[in-house]
Amino acid sequence: MAVEFWEFSIIIVGIFISFCMYTTLYGKPNPLRSWAEFSYLGAATGVSIVIGLTYVWNTAILGMQAGDWILIFSIIFGLMMLFRVHPTYSYISRLPLAFTVGTGLALSLRTQIFTSFLRQIDATIVKLWTGVPLEFLYRLTVAVSVVTILTFFLYTMELTGPLLWTSKIGEYLMYIGFGAIFSQTFMGRLGLFVGYMESLTTPDWKVTYTVGSAVICLIAAIVFDKTGLGEKLSAG
Repeated sequence: MAVEFWEFSIIIVGIFISFCMYTTLYGKPNPLRSWAEFSYLGAATGVSIVIGLTYVWNTAILGMQAGDWILIFSIIFGLMMLFRVHPTYSYISRLPLAFTVGTGLALSLRTQIFTSFLRQIDATIVKLWTGVPLEFLYRLTVAVSVVTILTFFLYTMELTGPLLWTSKIGEYLMYIGFGAIFSQTFMGRLGLFVGYMESLTTPDWKVTYTVGSAVICLIAAIVFDKTGLGEKLSAG
């Protein structure tokens, strides 16, 4: 498959930078990792600036040209936020920041009340038996878990008798829940890693450059570690 030189260069540099980042797993500092991290941060900052300016142009500038002059306040507030970097006039940025944080908090709080509180209660207080044994088992598990976990958080009284047993059951159920969340997160990250490695080896002509980059980065990390140059060059 024919690949243009510009696209080929981007792919090769991307593969090499990826394995430079993975040299952090070696556990010792080296300039390849520092170079890859700084390159990533610089590129991410540049992309963020371009996306931000594009959004301002498409939303505010073109909106005002269309007659929506209320958007001029967003431009003014945005410019006021830039005073955050000035040590003398940084207080000017407090007004737009306070307005933005307050508005965002109000909007998120309204949604959180429904999604994380009321909807959770509605999903818990349901009819247990619906005629389907498996669904009954699911609903019974949820009901028992909720009741026992709530008893674990009774801090205003001494837990004795049945409450002591239910709090213990709730504690173990929380351990199971936390373990499931952790394993799901780990599997999700592992899935991302596998998917990215697949993109570095597909099509087949990428395999040579992927393996070569991995070997070069590993050898370089070992050399930097054994010679002591890794800490010196990384610190510099």
